[in-house]
Amino acid sequence: MSLVYLMWIIVFFLAIRFIILYRSNKNPQKLKRANDAILFVGSLGFLIGISGQMIGLMSAFDAIQKAGSDIAPQAIAGGLKVTFIAPSFGMALLLISAIIWFVSRNLKQYPSLN
Repeated sequence: MSLVYLMWIIVFFLAIRFIILYRSNKNPQKLKRANDAILFVGSLGFLIGISGQMIGLMSAFDAIQKAGSDIAPQAIAGGLKVTFIAPSFGMALLLISAIIWFVSRNLKQYPSLN
């Protein structure tokens, strides 16, 4: 989960860097790379969230296997609910970084792909 938070911070700083590069109007290639990095880090944050969920599910199933049949369904439901926290934050990061990427890509002075 802390890696997903780290990705949030990185996207925030990349967005600030993009704004600074956009206002300076010096190098359009740096502008394009900074914008692409925002989307990449957002996607990576989502994948890290999914990986965290997989690790959490494996450890939860391990604990259920060790406990045998003495597990209450409420405990299982609570554990499954906790495993969805990291992917939820990762998905929010992906959505926000995709919106930032799309909006900044469609700015007037953004370099063309040609």
